[in-house]
Amino acid sequence: MEILDQPASEETVKEAIAYLDKYLPSIDKAYANAMVYKLEHYILGFDHEGINYTEWIKKYQRYLDPVLLEYYQIMEREQESPVAVDAVLQLGWEDLVQRTYELEQFIRENKEYILIKDDLTWLYGNYINTIVMGTTGTPIFDYKSHAFSDEARTVYAAFINKNPDSTTGWVLKEYFTYLNSIGYTMDYNDKISSKLFFDTCDWLVTESGKRVFQ
Repeated sequence: MEILDQPASEETVKEAIAYLDKYLPSIDKAYANAMVYKLEHYILGFDHEGINYTEWIKKYQRYLDPVLLEYYQIMEREQESPVAVDAVLQLGWEDLVQRTYELEQFIRENKEYILIKDDLTWLYGNYINTIVMGTTGTPIFDYKSHAFSDEARTVYAAFINKNPDSTTGWVLKEYFTYLNSIGYTMDYNDKISSKLFFDTCDWLVTESGKRVFQ
């Protein structure tokens, strides 16, 4: 902790990694989890691309409990198959919703695991944000016609029918209430309608983050 209390730099990151390499095998597993997690965030605070999760898992998995290991496997998938690259969606709407639902299930099964609660809240919120807003390069409303994506509409309706009691399903039902009120059209250049859109999306992200841990 004395090492991690220092401002992160290339030297202190190397020092922290070397320290953990030396002492981790002799540390109780309960403490080992916390130390690996703190090292992860220390590295990411210095370089947000500073961790290869495949290598991270290979190196530390024998010291981790199953929940933290599975979380790192989720992060590995995020690294290998990101939701978006350069603001362009890399997944289809169906895959995006399914990935969100899988994360929701992981959260519900481990909601008492406080160590990674903030990380899971952020990741789930990021998924929900993409579901309701799309990305700059893959907008949920067409820039020219202003129409809502037909494919997303079909996928979201099917998910609600299949998983109506999930938090993700609740988000989509509330989202459809909003979409029905605007006739499934929205012009990003219209200040009033775009403000309503962004405010609605922000509310859905915030509320879903609360509900998924209930």
